Amino acid sequence: MGLVERIVYKGSIPDSFFTIPGKIYEELTIKLTEDRAMIAALFKLEAEKNEITIYTDHQHIRLVGIFPHNEDAAYFGFWESADDLALNIEAFGLLESDTSVRKLASMTGPINFNTYNRYRIRAGSLPSWNRFDSEPVNPVYYSSLLAQVNFKEKLTFESRYITQNTLPVLYADYAALMDEQSKIPFEVIALNEQSWMQYEKELFELIEIVFNQNPFYKAISFEQFRLLYGTKFLRKICPHSSVILIDPQSGRLAAMSICYPDYQSLPATADGYDFNRDYPLLKKRRLLGKTVGVHPDFRRQGLMNYICTHYIRAANQYYEDTIFCLMRSDNYSVHFTDHTPYESVKYILYEKELVS
Repeated sequence: MGLVERIVYKGSIPDSFFTIPGKIYEELTIKLTEDRAMIAALFKLEAEKNEITIYTDHQHIRLVGIFPHNEDAAYFGFWESADDLALNIEAFGLLESDTSVRKLASMTGPINFNTYNRYRIRAGSLPSWNRFDSEPVNPVYYSSLLAQVNFKEKLTFESRYITQNTLPVLYADYAALMDEQSKIPFEVIALNEQSWMQYEKELFELIEIVFNQNPFYKAISFEQFRLLYGTKFLRKICPHSSVILIDPQSGRLAAMSICYPDYQSLPATADGYDFNRDYPLLKKRRLLGKTVGVHPDFRRQGLMNYICTHYIRAANQYYEDTIFCLMRSDNYSVHFTDHTPYESVKYILYEKELVS
């Protein structure tokens, strides 16, 4: 009999699920922080459209198999493990068996249900910034373990760190474009908690239509959207760099950007971070460019250039340095820093195709 138990999710998650990461990360300089109540709520919501199975030995490994009702692929998420190949061969073997029995073509991950939540593996050694707020983090051996259980790279992503010495150079590179972009015929509204709540439903719809063609994107309900982007999230947004662009003729949202400081230099608090309260307390003023999108109907009108130059201006004025976060390697936005020195980190989404 093996060490890994297969637990079909029926409304509850074993306590060990939440204690395993602490053992894995306790000796690392990076720490995994999880919101137990949030995860429990996500499982309940996602169980409506997926079969969910937990694979765990309750001590050294946890793995979640996600089997959508209406797809021909399986996913895995919430994977945390000691550097133990035998345990992973067993756990992923159970996942593969459950995938094959359902006649599904592949297994992809890590994705914690959807790309709104934590997903991807951070590859390589520890970067100079250690970890930024909400960055996927993991022990360095995770990529090796996945390779040894025959997963291959499916998609890659990149974060680029622009240092304090380099940020003024980046600003100077785009100074002329900033003047030109300031004349765009769209209404520009600073994104903060108040403006978000005013346009909440429109933002939900905009994010859906901007990102729904991305690989492995899964639509979520408005209920789950509000769970993920509640008050705790909204209070940390930087209003200097985050914007909504509105078409004045139709009143439709044309584009948006979500940015916030890296709060990792401050102690964590139960109620989360608050820009107005915590920005003056930051030991290191680092801006994170997180989410940027332009509605398909308003593309090729310079809005992406506007958002990026607006971001660079705010970074130069209010921050010491900046990180362009988690950009897909084939995305246009990657090229904004091509001519500026930067430190980069790679992230990987893995896939294993099954032989039919």
